[in-house]
Amino acid sequence: MKTRLNRRLFLALSAISASLILGSKWLEPALAIFTSGQSDAVQSGDVTDTSAVIWARNNGERNARLVVKLSQSPNFQGSVQIIRGSEVSIATDYTGKIDIVGLRPNQTYYYRVFWEQGLFRIRPGGTGSFRTAPAAVQPHPVRFVWGADLAGQGWGRNPNLKITAYDGDVIQGGYVIFDVMRKLKPDFAIFAGDIIYADNEIPLTKEIPAEVGGGTWVNSPAKNFKAVTLEEFRENWKYNLGDEKFRRFLAETPIYSQWDDHETVNNWYPGEILTEEPYNGLSADVLAERAKQALFEYNPIRGKQIYRKYQYGKHIDLFLLDERSYRGPNPENSNPNGIEMLGQEQFEWLKQNLKASQATWKVISSHDPLSIVTGGTSDRDAWGQGLPEVLGREVQLSKLLKFIKDEGIKNIVVITADVHYPAAISYEPERAVFQDFNPFWEFVIGPIHAGAFGPNELDPSFGSKYEFISAPGTETPQLPQNVPPPNFHSFGSAEVNRQGQLRVKIHDITGKVLYEKMLEPEK
Repeated sequence: MKTRLNRRLFLALSAISASLILGSKWLEPALAIFTSGQSDAVQSGDVTDTSAVIWARNNGERNARLVVKLSQSPNFQGSVQIIRGSEVSIATDYTGKIDIVGLRPNQTYYYRVFWEQGLFRIRPGGTGSFRTAPAAVQPHPVRFVWGADLAGQGWGRNPNLKITAYDGDVIQGGYVIFDVMRKLKPDFAIFAGDIIYADNEIPLTKEIPAEVGGGTWVNSPAKNFKAVTLEEFRENWKYNLGDEKFRRFLAETPIYSQWDDHETVNNWYPGEILTEEPYNGLSADVLAERAKQALFEYNPIRGKQIYRKYQYGKHIDLFLLDERSYRGPNPENSNPNGIEMLGQEQFEWLKQNLKASQATWKVISSHDPLSIVTGGTSDRDAWGQGLPEVLGREVQLSKLLKFIKDEGIKNIVVITADVHYPAAISYEPERAVFQDFNPFWEFVIGPIHAGAFGPNELDPSFGSKYEFISAPGTETPQLPQNVPPPNFHSFGSAEVNRQGQLRVKIHDITGKVLYEKMLEPEK
């Protein structure tokens, strides 16, 4: 005999199901309601001592509510929280994030993402973990990594790329450097810009220069467009998330994200009119608005500003800058009256937060280098322009360095990328044209997976000097520019111990240490 399910019984069963789903115990379904060929990506970011942003994308591309199950147990035993977020839809390209608060400092949390669609339709997503920052008074050891320049110049996801890591492991296929960075077990990672190359196509194949082995580079898949529409910017982020090693790194390592130019288009500045194909007279402001929307959709960034500050225990304050959104025109970077790099609001924010910082080290993540000269003579893209006089954006930099000295702010260190080669640069007043500042260090890394270039000249205004450099042009005989992984590819790591000593390392793509510097804190 067949039993008919009447409306009253259906509603009663629905209520029981809902109470079980949303109660202290989660009923995980045996079958997903909708599936995808690629596992859902998850990531955490903008971690503090009591909060973290959890991000996920529903690859089933259905309207659904983001739900996060959170526990301090990897098996989700004992105390478990269920946090329900907003519904994702085509308006956010099925991405969503939840800012989880009320966490305990210096604790590891595990999370599992679910997609909820009505009372019965629950689809499991990805899993991940993160560690909250130590409290501001805790002198806890901290290790972080930073990287930039991913999938540029047509060097994409190559299944044949193979390296032997520093511990002997053979790693093959795709973005191999992320498996190497995972081995260091960093507390967090900083992505210092150019994490997509929206303005670069990725062809099916590229010829590898004979000087670095020759042969044919294979991209699987290819990407045959430069981004103009919002959807095309989103596709660039999805291209990178298609890499298994990248997704695994993101699931285990909380990140702090910035942007630079290639998230939009090379060397762009506000007000620029883009005349080349495929932009054809489009304003860079319009293009950047689309690029920024995709950036925030695909990164666990808290709030609406790219520039922001986070404290990580007693010893580190991290300052993430936005040197794209407020800058003056690149062709005016030799203006003797100065032009903007940070904009006045961000500039005052940076000065006042540096002054207020009680952390041992003030780590400034500047996605554009301070003295390495970039761009052509009429398109100087970074702070410097190669002239000894303090000009253009250097006027604002000189004011910042003087403010740091006048206010007695100690222990400034700058980390950066952009130029596609690693370097360590010291700054000394006695070598400088502008001398009203305290000595400091700048550490440069990259690319993590793009074309390797360099070296570039140093602007002499602030007494900069290469203490270490490794680039195709420094070899004897010189190698060509734009060489693919694994040649000259690098990332950075930094460790601060309980005593507040900061050890900065530059690693090659295998994890081998190319250069390291121990910095003693000034009291």
